[in-house]
Amino acid sequence: MSKTRRQSLIVNNFFTLASIVMISVTMILYSKFIVGDKEITKEEVIPLSCEKDIFSTSKVFNQKLLNDSQKALNKGFYKIQGEYIKSKYSKSIIEEFISLDEIDSFYKNSIQVNPKNDINKFLTIDYEIIENDKKDPNKKSKECKICSGSIMTSFKADKTEIFRFYIDFNLYDKDEIKRRIDCTIKAYKNNVKKI
Repeated sequence: MSKTRRQSLIVNNFFTLASIVMISVTMILYSKFIVGDKEITKEEVIPLSCEKDIFSTSKVFNQKLLNDSQKALNKGFYKIQGEYIKSKYSKSIIEEFISLDEIDSFYKNSIQVNPKNDINKFLTIDYEIIENDKKDPNKKSKECKICSGSIMTSFKADKTEIFRFYIDFNLYDKDEIKRRIDCTIKAYKNNVKKI
């Protein structure tokens, strides 16, 4: 009788161990392949060719908001605000050369969707046209010796900055500024995580 009880105990232990192994494997496979990782992680972003043409830099501050802001932009839920940062030591000509309305139109053409009016929640596109002050004695960066200026664009949800893009332009040429703004919008879209 003790032999029969012993054999049943061995069989019972074997099936218990097999059940534990099967449940563990099932849980691991389920968590890895079916549920997946719900956390948004930053994919490697390959810089666009327009970003390589001239000095540019970008920074993502909040990947989830950046992903969500793409929908707002595509539906026209955005506002554009711009300003000049004029040179102080050299004669400033940027304001005479190009108006903020023209620059706004460059952004709208690049986005390809007109902004809606009277909206409560929207993506704010703040930009600064920074004039290169070649005579500034306190100038720290010597990288931009031939450039005429740069464009700093900040994308914000409410007041939270989610993405920033900085790019130089060489000449006071409206077509070049238009291309740099087009590159800015393309870089913004390129940094959105592909889901």
